[in-house]
Amino acid sequence: MQRLWCWRCKCEVPMLDEDEYAKVARLHRESIMAVKEFRERTGASLNDPSIEERFRPVLQEYERLTGMKETNHNAIMHHRLSLYGPPCKRCLRPLRTPKAKLCGSCMSPVTGR
Repeated sequence: MQRLWCWRCKCEVPMLDEDEYAKVARLHRESIMAVKEFRERTGASLNDPSIEERFRPVLQEYERLTGMKETNHNAIMHHRLSLYGPPCKRCLRPLRTPKAKLCGSCMSPVTGR
């Protein structure tokens, strides 16, 4: 785990390395499958059980790994170190992707790669 600027959240957050992300992603997939099975079995709507309840294991694992309480399971899924590029040479925020040609924060062209 490493703290890094998230351009979507507009703040510094704990980013997951690949091992940590694999644990969270597995729980996310399991949560989705459990909801599908529950809905097929009962005919329930997407509101039952609630989104928070469905993805609670994902939120709990992220908090266990990072110490940060998150309320949005979708935000966690993009807090993955490998999705981001190196720091911008001008503003030092991470590039939005490893192949970025322009910094999304300061709009400086990426040079020297």
